[in-house]
Amino acid sequence: MNITSTTNSSEQRFGFWGNLPLARKLLLAFGVLFVLTVLVGIVTLWGLNQTTTTYEEVLTSDIQVRTLADQLTVNLLSAHRDGKDYLLRWRVQGPDAAYANYATLFVQDVADMRDTLKQLTPFGEDVGTVSTGNYSQAQYEADLAALGQSTDAYEQSFLAYAALTKARGSDENTGLEGEMRTAAHNIEAKVSGVAGLEPLEILYLQMRRHEKDYIERNDQTYIDQIHTTVTQLKTQIAATDQLSPAVKTELRAQMDAYLKAFDAIVEADQELVTQDTELANIAVALQTSILKIKGIGAQLAVDNTSAARANGTQTFTFSIVTVFIALVISIALAITLSRQITRPVIQLTNVAQEISAGNFETQAEVTSADEVGTLVQTFNTMTSRLRQAFEDVRRRAAELATVAEVGTATATILQTDRLLQEVVDLTKERFNLYHSHIYLLDESGENLVLAMGAGEAGAQMKAKGLSIPLNREQSLVARAARERKGVIVNDVTQAPDFLPNPLLPDTRSELATPMIVGGKVIGVFDVQSDVVGRFTDSDINIQTTLAAQVATSIQNVRSYEQSKAQADLESMVNAIGQKIQRATTVDDTLQTAVRELGLALGASRVSAKIGTNRQTALTNLAETD
Repeated sequence: MNITSTTNSSEQRFGFWGNLPLARKLLLAFGVLFVLTVLVGIVTLWGLNQTTTTYEEVLTSDIQVRTLADQLTVNLLSAHRDGKDYLLRWRVQGPDAAYANYATLFVQDVADMRDTLKQLTPFGEDVGTVSTGNYSQAQYEADLAALGQSTDAYEQSFLAYAALTKARGSDENTGLEGEMRTAAHNIEAKVSGVAGLEPLEILYLQMRRHEKDYIERNDQTYIDQIHTTVTQLKTQIAATDQLSPAVKTELRAQMDAYLKAFDAIVEADQELVTQDTELANIAVALQTSILKIKGIGAQLAVDNTSAARANGTQTFTFSIVTVFIALVISIALAITLSRQITRPVIQLTNVAQEISAGNFETQAEVTSADEVGTLVQTFNTMTSRLRQAFEDVRRRAAELATVAEVGTATATILQTDRLLQEVVDLTKERFNLYHSHIYLLDESGENLVLAMGAGEAGAQMKAKGLSIPLNREQSLVARAARERKGVIVNDVTQAPDFLPNPLLPDTRSELATPMIVGGKVIGVFDVQSDVVGRFTDSDINIQTTLAAQVATSIQNVRSYEQSKAQADLESMVNAIGQKIQRATTVDDTLQTAVRELGLALGASRVSAKIGTNRQTALTNLAETD
């Protein structure tokens, strides 16, 4: 009766679907998928029959190739127009103004050509199928690459032309033409309007006339005439007596500068003609290549139309076969997936049972990369972390037990040096450390003095009287004392405040904890390891606890030693007082006091003086061994 009630309650809570096994759920799900696939197949067959008649309309690759080829032509014509505008107007507007007005447009047109070429690249596979002989995808890509190279050459040639025009200059007194005019004006200032220099002025005007004729007509005749006139001017300047030697020298220099600038202009003009011809040739080559691409697009349109008709019929046939294959695959997939899911889940359940029994070494096998595989990996990671956590707990428990052992071992020691030696030796041994030592603050509270160290290295450091100023920056020990908290350096080679010790060459990580008792730092407990990354925050807690115990033990020993010294002193004073009381005369009293004090103090010579108001007399003198 109870079983029936429980079953009914479960069905009410989860419903029919929620109580089904996972494998049956998958089978039902893929059964529904099978039905849906049949419906999709029927609809698809009907759709294929309808789309066959319109398939030709969606073949856009050929149209896009031709459209992009036309766009490439438009870009080229626009670039050619802007380039021609620059060639025709740079002399009138000046190179800079013409560059701003036309060259920037040219560069943008070329950039548009490159973008169009990039858009043509994806059609290589389609173009490679055209029925035009041996034309292939590789040839198409090679043609596009050649078009790109020609486009780059076209731009570079134009930019070289523009650079030449800027270097040449114009009538705005820029570039070479500006240098030539400046030299000419400097000559004119020396010879124009000066009485007796009329022949020089006439020759100068003839030179400028030839210059103007050359700039307007670009004829070799005027080049020769300028050279001849410059030679005559130099001869006339040398022959005249109305000019000082300094002026003659200056005029000759200006004539040389003028002629040099003029020759450079002539050379630039010749290069400009060459660049102009090259621009025209590249433009023609670009137009030819573009027309070739456009022709390929037209042929591709013809081929695609024929292929579309054939593909329509084939698609209709293959669709029927594909639908039935998909149905069979769906059934097989349902069975396969159900097994792939249920098997890992069963395995994971078994592993979980073993882990619940305390076997943390068990790992589930990961057989897939899907969600179930991820679940298994996560479960394995969780198991590893649990195992690590238990190991950490056991290790910390062992360390705490070691702390208790050290505290117990040192609780009955009443000598400071013996106590410190026992602490550093036990700490090094029990915690498996490379070294441990203890620093104590001196009476001034300004220096940390090495009080004890483990092993031979510790003995040598103590014998040297090693100490560290409390304010030293490059010291982990001093830093721990100043900050009153534990400090870790897990890689001493990377720590700026690590203070290396030649007696401890293998130190790789270090932990320093202050020893505090009654709110006062009395020293630092420093431990070192020969392993990088040895210490953690948990180690700080352990060593801090141990340091506090050691500090308390040191304080207790110190208190005991002070009490014992005080008791010994009082006993000695009482003994001396009793002996003095047994003396019967002043001399005996003084002799007894001097002798006993000398023995107590370990002095070889002791004297006592009794003084009056105005004089002091030596009463007695005694020597002790």
